[in-house]
Amino acid sequence: MHTVSADQTTFAFRPDAEPALGVRPGEIVRFATSSEPIERVFAAGADWVQAIDTCAINAITGPIFIEGVMPGDAVSVEVLAIDPLDWAWNAAIPGFGLLDGLMSEPLLERLPIRAGEVIVSERVRIPLRPMIGCLGLAPAQGETSTLSPAMPWAGNYDLTQIAPGATILFSAQVPGGLFSLGDLHAAMGEHEATFVAIECAGTATVRLDVRPGLTLEAPRIETADRVYVIALDQCGDYGAARLQAARLLFELLTREVGLTPREAYILISARGDLTLGGPAGTIVVGSVPFLTTGSRSRFDR
Repeated sequence: MHTVSADQTTFAFRPDAEPALGVRPGEIVRFATSSEPIERVFAAGADWVQAIDTCAINAITGPIFIEGVMPGDAVSVEVLAIDPLDWAWNAAIPGFGLLDGLMSEPLLERLPIRAGEVIVSERVRIPLRPMIGCLGLAPAQGETSTLSPAMPWAGNYDLTQIAPGATILFSAQVPGGLFSLGDLHAAMGEHEATFVAIECAGTATVRLDVRPGLTLEAPRIETADRVYVIALDQCGDYGAARLQAARLLFELLTREVGLTPREAYILISARGDLTLGGPAGTIVVGSVPFLTTGSRSRFDR
């Protein structure tokens, strides 16, 4: 197993970034993520709101060069483990989130993690449900933000499904893919309504592999139960993102699984889900029960 330290940190996905490591397909990498950006904010004391630099707050570790990956291939990222440190943090930041203005004053707080729980108070303890907020590959040119907007090859998706047991697929834009990850969460509700999760640093262990010739319009998540497509609209139109998510599911079922249009339509009617993704972009996630190619399939999950 390879390890990448939190010293290998950046704040954008870039095609010209120097790889922190090169690996062969199928190898396992443990990424350590940095708490240094939020430590700087805590160190500012009462002036912490002014100390937030949105261009240097959402750190990622990497990138990793994966041998043999070329544009037009898909990189698969199997999440094996996420291990937070023994503390996390939460904040009510003026101007952010759906509860903005409802708090009497800004909030920035460290939260201890003990025995698998985030300790909020004596009566509120939150079970750990760790996930990766930001991950992906380098763009073909320019750079992609680690905050917003999310793009088809990388971004701050903030999806609870990106957790141990899931495999995420991205379409490579450059040789080697150049994969990075960061923004670990100890727990988060769907859509990250406050724009802040129970944020943490720690380690994430993943297996990096390649699916040659699989070109994806949008990222995909595979779990034991369901397959998810991540639809993105760069114009801020949730209606367009919903249409894209439904179309991506239909095309997956008909082109890759081999269902007839009639079968796919009825399956999506019965078992297709559309949900909002994270707030750092116009993200809609579509999903259907996980299925395999073949003449017969059951959809009872």
